[in-house]
Amino acid sequence: MKVLFLNPPYFAMFSRESRSPSVTKSSTLYWPMFMCYAAGCVEEDGNEILVLDSPAMDLDLEATLAKIKAFQPEFAVLNTSTPSINNDMRVGKAIKEAIGCPVAMMGTHATAEPIEILERESTIDYVIVGEADYTARELVRHVRGDGPDHPSKVLGIAYRAGEALTKNTDRPKIEDINTLPWVSKVYRKHLFSCYKRYFYGANINPLIVILSGRGCPFRCTYCVIPQTLTGHTYRKRDVADVVDEMAYIKASFPDLGEIFFEDDTFTAHPSRTVELCEEVIRRGLKVTWSANARADVKADVLAVMKRAGCRELCVGFESCSTDVLKNVKKGLADGMAQRFMEGANKAGILIHGCFMVGNLGDTPETLEATLQFAKMLNPNTAQFYPIMAYPGTTAYDEAKERGELASDDYDLWLDKDGQHNTTVIRKGLTSQQLVNFCDKARREFYLRPKYIWTQAIMALTNGRERYRVIRGASTLFKHLFRKHGALQESSGYSRPKEPSAKDIALEAAKHSVTADV
Repeated sequence: MKVLFLNPPYFAMFSRESRSPSVTKSSTLYWPMFMCYAAGCVEEDGNEILVLDSPAMDLDLEATLAKIKAFQPEFAVLNTSTPSINNDMRVGKAIKEAIGCPVAMMGTHATAEPIEILERESTIDYVIVGEADYTARELVRHVRGDGPDHPSKVLGIAYRAGEALTKNTDRPKIEDINTLPWVSKVYRKHLFSCYKRYFYGANINPLIVILSGRGCPFRCTYCVIPQTLTGHTYRKRDVADVVDEMAYIKASFPDLGEIFFEDDTFTAHPSRTVELCEEVIRRGLKVTWSANARADVKADVLAVMKRAGCRELCVGFESCSTDVLKNVKKGLADGMAQRFMEGANKAGILIHGCFMVGNLGDTPETLEATLQFAKMLNPNTAQFYPIMAYPGTTAYDEAKERGELASDDYDLWLDKDGQHNTTVIRKGLTSQQLVNFCDKARREFYLRPKYIWTQAIMALTNGRERYRVIRGASTLFKHLFRKHGALQESSGYSRPKEPSAKDIALEAAKHSVTADV
């Protein structure tokens, strides 16, 4: 059976699988990782698949539909997110009108609001709830006629049967995630043509993004992926399987910059982190990698990670306020972030720090203190973003209950250029004030003379970091003094100018990015 997996067209460089989907100020473009895991499962089941990532391939709706018509799918699965859901439903309708095949939607928003999607767009046939891998496989079996004889027997979906809309029992989380295909093989087979288009502003590019485990044991109220897709149990792959995939990636992707582990918290189980690192060291595998982490990793673990090739950790510090951190269930004790930074600096691991404004309990004073805290910690790169309360999260439910969600119009989660625009308000802080503070924080953090000098030295002396620094800086500086765009009105396909795939390839060659460790 011919099955389409589509990351739909929207804004150019729109990162749908980011934890905060948007067009980023650092020119970051995420791999459609969860979609590709599901595509791999469906392909392994004997189907012919087409994977299209329209934002990465520079495809607008017309060009996307042309490729779909050429493939003539018998089933279509569309990736979704909250800020893009209105657009994504329009794309689903266009596919149904052009091809006539059944259309399903997957992703964080699909999981949070499956019935709402079916109510709002009559051309959508199915919504996949939770982890899509095995659900998509079983749903395709149903459609092709050799699986469950009725959609009511497919766990983890919502569907329409005439006028009736039904949500089935959720599918249990996949216990043995070693059974999933390597997502890097799906990338290599289906997205290799745009491999170098994916760019993460804090990382050495080109990069490949994989998972060594799913789920997060922590319960931060704002974090959408564990609360919708992956759950709160950290299910880990076998260490040998992870390192085998790392070796495959190094051999299969020329000019590889690094591997990024997109586990919600790669360091959640320190003993397993050390075990994985020691296996990399034992094999003598020379590969650079980075990961998501909490600011609670001990210095001895950081030292082992560095020896195994760890270059950078993405860490959510969020706030300097103990009360705010308690409100969002972050669970970081006083002094922990400072000790973590000392250990990372000693080990030689770079840190990308994430700081969120507008959490429950934030005031103008806590925001300013958090900015000063960020400067004091002085990570290699930092992002400041307003609270984005997504359906399916505790933060969203709290904001609605407290009357602090300004709008339910999902288009308003972004501004007219596709960048973050929160709809959360707090006592004494409007949505616009939260966005404006993020703009101010970026300027103050990145325009410090000492910081600029440090990054310039890094770009001049480190060929591996040069392209990242130059491209990230050039894109960021366009936004530092940009007046924040007005809220977008439910429009269609706004496509702000961003670097093309050719521009990126030429720029990378100019700055001589190498893959040496």
